[in-house]
Amino acid sequence: MIVLNGKRMDDRAGLHAELKRKLSLPDYYGNNLDALNDCLSERVERELIVIEHTGDMLEGCQDYALGLLRVFSDNGIQVLLD
Repeated sequence: MIVLNGKRMDDRAGLHAELKRKLSLPDYYGNNLDALNDCLSERVERELIVIEHTGDMLEGCQDYALGLLRVFSDNGIQVLLD
C-alpha cells in the first residue's frame, strides 16, 4: 500500500513531486499525467494507493486531480480516498 498526502498535492507541482517521491518514479519522469501513465503502464505490480486529505488535493486542483484518478484507474490501480 502506498499512502499519498493530499495536503502536498494541492497544485500540479506538488502533486507530481509527491507522486515521484512515493511511487519511486524515474529521474526522467516528465511531471505530467501522460508521463505518469507511461510509467504506470510499465509496472507489473499494481499496489493499492490511499490518498489522505483528498479534500485539500481536490480544492487545489480539482480537474487535474480527477485526471490523476483516471490515470490510476486506466492502469488497474485501486485508490482509496480518505
